[in-house]
Amino acid sequence: MSTSPGKIRMILALALCATAGVILLAKGAGESAAAPAPDDAKLPDVARPSASQPVTGLVGGTHLDKTPPRETKGLDLVKMGWTYNCMECHKLFPAKWHYDRPMNEHKDLKLDHGNNRFCLNCHHPTNRNAFVDYDGAEIAQANVVELCAKCHGTTYRDWKAGVHGRQNGFWDADKGEKTKLKCIQCHDPHSPKFKAMAPLAPLRYPPRAAHPPGADHSEPAGHTDEP
Repeated sequence: MSTSPGKIRMILALALCATAGVILLAKGAGESAAAPAPDDAKLPDVARPSASQPVTGLVGGTHLDKTPPRETKGLDLVKMGWTYNCMECHKLFPAKWHYDRPMNEHKDLKLDHGNNRFCLNCHHPTNRNAFVDYDGAEIAQANVVELCAKCHGTTYRDWKAGVHGRQNGFWDADKGEKTKLKCIQCHDPHSPKFKAMAPLAPLRYPPRAAHPPGADHSEPAGHTDEP
């Protein structure tokens, strides 16, 4: 079966086009591999701070319940089994006092902290792994009590004196160490007021008690004090 000259020319043209495409693709791949990535394409390295909070008591004090009222948390987000620090996301967009669209994260966050209505009152605008002082200086996560002291000075004074909050350990410093829980280990920083707790069930006296409250104390029939 013979092939017409027109078909032969068409086959040759298609083969040339395919060969040229392969050469261009190989050349482009070689150039892209050799060219260094621009500096602005590299994500900055952000140190991951640990949740720097005090221990909750002495190891040997097993007779005491030393569990903090709130779970100790740091400046991070736990999601899908991974932990992210704040700057892993907040480095991608600038800080704003007001947001005109719903947040993708922190949707379950309720900010009920008096007149403290804005995130940037406490969180640093450019380094979300730290808190912010009145003058714009950073307050490290480990020093969160200094953040609370901005507005709660008298409570901070009492906390330092040991009459506010909870302490564990020895009163006599010569006998051992003493730890002091920090503000956010007892108070939710976004809604610090303690929520109402459901009351416990009333006391129930055992039936063998002589005169349990609410029982009928009348003498049984046939009872007499005479011999």
